[in-house]
Amino acid sequence: MRNSKSVFLLYVPLLCILSVLCGGCYKKQDAVKETDPISTTNTQTEKTVESAKSSATTTPAETAPTRVNVNVYLEISNGMKGFMPTPTTGKAATTFQNNLLKLISEVQDGRYVAEKGFYLAKEDAQSRPVLDSVSYNTMKSYIVSGIKDDVRGTPLPAMLKSALQKSIDQGAVSVIISDFIHGPDPRDQGQFISLDADIRSSLREAEHQGLAIAILGNSSEFFGTYHPAVKKPEQRRTLNGVEIPYYIWVIGPQQDVQVVTNRVLRNLPAQQAYFGFKYESIPYSALLKEKQFRPAGVVYCSSRNADPCTAVNLQPAKDEPVEFTIGLDLSQLPISMQTIDYLKKNLKVTSNGSRPTIVSVKAADETIKATPDLAKYSHFVRVRVPELTANSGTISVQLPQVTPAWIKTWSTDNDNNPASAPKKTYQLTKIIDGVQALYRDQNDFVFSATIQFNKAD
Repeated sequence: MRNSKSVFLLYVPLLCILSVLCGGCYKKQDAVKETDPISTTNTQTEKTVESAKSSATTTPAETAPTRVNVNVYLEISNGMKGFMPTPTTGKAATTFQNNLLKLISEVQDGRYVAEKGFYLAKEDAQSRPVLDSVSYNTMKSYIVSGIKDDVRGTPLPAMLKSALQKSIDQGAVSVIISDFIHGPDPRDQGQFISLDADIRSSLREAEHQGLAIAILGNSSEFFGTYHPAVKKPEQRRTLNGVEIPYYIWVIGPQQDVQVVTNRVLRNLPAQQAYFGFKYESIPYSALLKEKQFRPAGVVYCSSRNADPCTAVNLQPAKDEPVEFTIGLDLSQLPISMQTIDYLKKNLKVTSNGSRPTIVSVKAADETIKATPDLAKYSHFVRVRVPELTANSGTISVQLPQVTPAWIKTWSTDNDNNPASAPKKTYQLTKIIDGVQALYRDQNDFVFSATIQFNKAD
């Protein structure tokens, strides 16, 4: 028994050592399985698996689509009937019907929407806004088959306030579809005068909670009775295909609004306006080593290995100004703000200690996208510095907050006869003034990319 006990005592440590060694081997293999989900679902080549391992450092938030909650509000007043005429044989759907069907279908079945709600906006007998919760199929039926009931339109500020509050309570992005023709109580025509203030009051929770607003303007053929805001000389007119504006307002946290505009709505109209959008920082760098953007004059990065390079030494000469390019990643901005036309028109360069100007603005082409050091930037701004007024300072490329020109073009003070002046909305500029008032304390710039400089020795 003594010998057996001795053998057992020797055997137990040996088992422990083997167990630790084997357990370590097992854990190493198991760790690969846990950190490389691709290898557990695909039978790829070893090279492909290794590639997947290297990309597995991305977080689920980076690879999985961002999903947001969305509430869709469709106004179904009498004034909206002409966008959704009763279908007849051989008659094509209106632009409104086609676009709205795509929108609600994406909300219902798309991969970027989590919880969704569909509401029909109207007014009750006491002139109060009503938001009827309906199914997807019910809303679809209204769009394709038309509005059958006699429904008075809700005064615009009241509809906006009710829709916004419901979405805030439910943690959802508001998507509001309407012609946005203000129809106040006939007994209170003073509401036309206070429209901007009333809009601002109706959306005050957007300001208090830091929400952003995207306004998309489109137009559609209109068939039926048109109800203008200005009732003289005609209280209503019958239209047969005249282009009438309608709008989609998207209200919510900035990031969620962009998911809706970029992923749910997708094919946005040319008429876009964004309020409350701001970017504390965007990726940027002075590009001084890339042959595609070779600098001119004496300019070099203050730190030899800096990446990104946000501080430079430069020395413009009288007959040789300094020129260099700043790479910007604007991919997170609204699509309309990324267009070259928009940037050329609105980008500014300011400085303390120099007098720079913008030479050119370019978007990344396929060659640039294939260059690793440049692929991280979407746009490139060439800056010229002819002289310095101080030994050190800053050069900033900035995008100001601006009101798009289309707002004024689409606005009118008399919408009584849309056939003579199509694509006009009564006092649209005043409506937008009310929205802008929400953000009166906001930074003047959507973004600012600042390069520090020192005068070169």
